[in-house]
Amino acid sequence: MRSAGMNIEEAVTAATAGSGALLSCLGQPVVAYHVTAIMRETDRSHARQMQLALLRRSIEALVDDGLEGTEAERFASQFNGCVGSAWDQLHPAGDTSH
Repeated sequence: MRSAGMNIEEAVTAATAGSGALLSCLGQPVVAYHVTAIMRETDRSHARQMQLALLRRSIEALVDDGLEGTEAERFASQFNGCVGSAWDQLHPAGDTSH
């Protein structure tokens, strides 16, 4: 069951707000696709695995686009935190599978 206060589209918007550099590197459709897939996943463990895969891909894309490794990791980690927070809001703890 999803939070009555947030739907998947709102969660995707919340997760990607302020991530212009990543949207530029990977492309808005790619980021939206992966974040939407994460938001649709109701199993917390699987959603986190998907997040980690996106985090790794994000770091690689940012470095390939010329960002220094440490800075790319910092930026991607902030984005990852936003994705996780949005997922948590969309899927309250009592409403998700283990």
